[in-house]
Order: sequence, then structure tokens, then C-alpha cells
Amino acid sequence: MKDFIPKMVPMPLTGSFPFQCSACGQCGRHVKESIPLESPDMFRLARFLRDGDGRIRSTADVLEKYAEVMVINPSGYAMYVLKATGRDDSCVFLKDNKCMVHPAKPRACRTYPVAAMPDGHGGHLVHLSVEQPCHFKGPKIPVRRWMKQYCKKEEYDFLAMDFGSAVEISSLLNKVPQAEKDKAFYTFLRFKYLDYDLDKPFLSQFKKNNRKLLVALQAMAREPGRPGI
Repeated sequence: MKDFIPKMVPMPLTGSFPFQCSACGQCGRHVKESIPLESPDMFRLARFLRDGDGRIRSTADVLEKYAEVMVINPSGYAMYVLKATGRDDSCVFLKDNKCMVHPAKPRACRTYPVAAMPDGHGGHLVHLSVEQPCHFKGPKIPVRRWMKQYCKKEEYDFLAMDFGSAVEISSLLNKVPQAEKDKAFYTFLRFKYLDYDLDKPFLSQFKKNNRKLLVALQAMAREPGRPGI
């Protein structure tokens, strides 16, 4: 997996940064293995593309055509990232310097150059992507205002649930017997990314799927003779 750390600078939530979009498309180039596709991103993309492309009928269709899975932890914990194409490893959705899925683009793209994630204590860690220095011009923008504009409450609720269960899920994946590793991996992908009805609200489905995933992994990881769940 790509090393993001040298390109990310920690920032306080109370900070600000200069930024000006010139529609150059550089934020969508050289992005191989760099654009995470979180569960709500995948859900929004599937709904958006379904309305304009008869070949897209489910989240599975989106993932098969536009994303690739990456294992990010030895336990088997994985995530999807958008595919990159061409000699400059451009985002699969970049065309003529424009994002072809702008209304439904992933959170990482919407909040760029700011990245925020839960800190495990009810707050958030904020970083600034400095990979493209040409973007840092113009008036300063407060981080809080930027995040309020581009990251909605449902996404913060998702992040709290997703990050809140990540350690337990990773631990359970580690405990699954080798003979069931493949089954556990598919179960992980199924409940995180695949088992969704596009005509129903996302967050309630994710919450239910996350519970199902934990129960399924607990069953696979339990020791012989341990009472059923």
C-alpha cells in the first residue's frame, strides 16, 4: 500500500489553510492506491451510476468495474480504493480534468486537501495533504468550516461506528482458523460493502451489517466447546 504519511501534515481543527481550485485535475492524477472508497462512498456511487448507467444495478457492480480491494492489515482487514488508469495513474473517473462523478465523489475527494478521522476519544485527527503545492493559494479557509461544508453528519456517524469496531474486527479476523480465512474475508467484504439495498437508507443498513459481521466472525473465531452466540 502507498505510504501516505510524508504527504500528510497534522493540523489542528481550529487551523486554517489557503486553497484555490484551478480545475487543473492534478488532484486526480498519480493516485494509484490513494483514493479510499468507504462504504457510504460506494453506496452513493452505486445510486448515482445506477441512474445513468443501466449496467450498474448494485454496489457489487461498482466495485467490480471501478475499484480494487486492498488488504491493509495482516489480519485480513481490507478496504476498497478507486482504480487508477493510464501512464499517470489517473483516477478512473477523471476525464478532461473533470470528475465524472462529482455529485457522488468519495469523501476523501470532497474534503481534499483536508483529511479527518476519529481519534478514538470522541474527537478527530485532521491532516492536510501537501502533495500538490500548486493548490495552496488564495484566501485562508478555516478547517472547521471546510469540514462542515463537505462532510455531513451521517458520515461522521458512519466513521464513529466503522473506526469504533475496527480493532475488534481485526482481532477476530486474526483468531479465525486458517481453514476459514477465505470465508472470513468474503464475510468481511459482504457486510462492509456488498449487502446493501440501494433503495433504503444507508446508515441503518451499515449498522445492522456491522453487527452481523461481528457475530459471524465471533462464531468463526470461537474455540471448540465455547457456547454459541
